[in-house]
Amino acid sequence: MTQISIRQFGPDEAAAWRTIRLEALANEPVAFGQSLADGEKQTIEDYRKTVSGPFPPFAAFEGAAPIGTAGFYVMDGAKRAHRGMLWGMYVSPSHRGRGIGRKLIGAVIEHARGRVEQIHLHAVTTNTAACELYRGMGFVAYGVEPRALRYAGRDYDETLMVLMIHPPAQ
Repeated sequence: MTQISIRQFGPDEAAAWRTIRLEALANEPVAFGQSLADGEKQTIEDYRKTVSGPFPPFAAFEGAAPIGTAGFYVMDGAKRAHRGMLWGMYVSPSHRGRGIGRKLIGAVIEHARGRVEQIHLHAVTTNTAACELYRGMGFVAYGVEPRALRYAGRDYDETLMVLMIHPPAQ
């Protein structure tokens, strides 16, 4: 078995980022705000901008192949810069149940320390495995956004969660 490594995508890995992102959108269409069609419309240059930008997504790699991903960014503006957002969490179905999701989230949390005081995320309420994983990593639900996403004519609520990683400024 090849060793799994966790790191951020590099600026020359746009094709790998596109591959795992489109896989995620195809396999879990309800879980993401972006549709597969929208992801496919993006050019390789669009994907290159993401991996070359200030917040390249994290990935789990088995050898050179991405098998999971999780994004993070610091929110815009002086009033929200103490908050970060975990987004796009995904692990390939063939690699689930091996702790890779925990490792990806752990890498995001460590990266966020010293950058933000809290990390937010949204998870579709019907994705109980994801919600349990986030709770197990210390995230706490603080609300539900009704009808946050619509896919195939059905509406889905999202659980809003937060992890406090630094005490609030006094």
